[in-house]
Amino acid sequence: MKTNLLCLLAAMLACGSCIQDELPEAECDILAVDAAWLSENAAWLNGAPAVSNRSVTFTVQRETDRSALAPRFALTPGARLTAVVDGRETEANGLVRNFNSPQTYTAHSADGKWSKDYTVAFNYPLAIKRLTFDNYELQDNAYHRWYETDPVDTENPKRYYWDSGNSGFKITGVGKNYDDYPTAATDSAISGKGVRLRTCDTGAFGKRVNMPIAAGNLFIGRFVTATAVAQPLRATMFGLPEVVGGRPLRLEGYYTYTAGETMTDKKGNVRPELRDTADIYAVLYELPATGETDAEGRTTYKAEPLDGDNVLTSERIVLMARIDNPGEPQEWTRFVEPFREVNGKTFDYERLRLGGYALSVVLTSSRQGAYFVGAVGSTLHADELNIVWEGDPDQ
Repeated sequence: MKTNLLCLLAAMLACGSCIQDELPEAECDILAVDAAWLSENAAWLNGAPAVSNRSVTFTVQRETDRSALAPRFALTPGARLTAVVDGRETEANGLVRNFNSPQTYTAHSADGKWSKDYTVAFNYPLAIKRLTFDNYELQDNAYHRWYETDPVDTENPKRYYWDSGNSGFKITGVGKNYDDYPTAATDSAISGKGVRLRTCDTGAFGKRVNMPIAAGNLFIGRFVTATAVAQPLRATMFGLPEVVGGRPLRLEGYYTYTAGETMTDKKGNVRPELRDTADIYAVLYELPATGETDAEGRTTYKAEPLDGDNVLTSERIVLMARIDNPGEPQEWTRFVEPFREVNGKTFDYERLRLGGYALSVVLTSSRQGAYFVGAVGSTLHADELNIVWEGDPDQ
């Protein structure tokens, strides 16, 4: 573990801007949402808030009034939080603000030398359905980030349900523009834009830390950059409860795939007996009970995601849809995969009503990429995915 972390620092020092951009920000982070505030407001919050490097996202019940909320945050020791209100900078931790649209906060280090902006949003839940990959933006002037849109929530339509390992790849210093990153938008599509996922070489950094490749990946959930080197399988947190729209029946979509020429393992050894393959799947899984009940005596659940170690093996998985043998189609190929019951479980409509399920959709250019086994150059294109829910008019 110590060796990996030392290698990370060495790689950052070798690429100059990394040490300047990344390490100072560690002195002015929003680490979490204040636990007491969460407890006080649990009645109208759905699941746990998502705290990332530049944002904090809450999901709230549809009827929640967002016009006067005062969230409190746990910060890096000594750090402070401000916001610009009516043209003046003011202390903002616990400040009442109108969250009908996302609000910006600035975290400042204790010595005042460093600062970082955060976007804080309170979103209504949005069950996912048609996934077009048309909605994306440039993140940190480096790589693409995708979002879905809520047509009803006109003041705050963006839902950042998708994540990828692009932010982890940025640490390597290999990516010079968005097309160098493992996951990027592309004009190759059925309609509008598609997504291109490619297995990439991680350069000198990857060799130092036994992470020689980075598979292109895109999934519903969160990627935790801070743990990407020390605990790479834990960095991918798969699934969100707010995207569940009922009992899923089918995962559909289009893809093409070309495997890279040379398979290698975690140590960079060539594995000629292996052939790379893509992976496209979706899992619906149970959230664990908190052990507490709400004001009406109903079971409550905690948003505990699956990770890279158990996203396909956890006993909490209830339904799974997966392309078993995707092959290497060079032309756009449609797939239709039913959600099948696994682990001897059956779908529970009462658990659904109480928010006890989460769902993730996952795409990757190398099926064993989480273990750094794959072929550089393996490329998956995908577009126009769709989840068919029970009760859909077009089911």
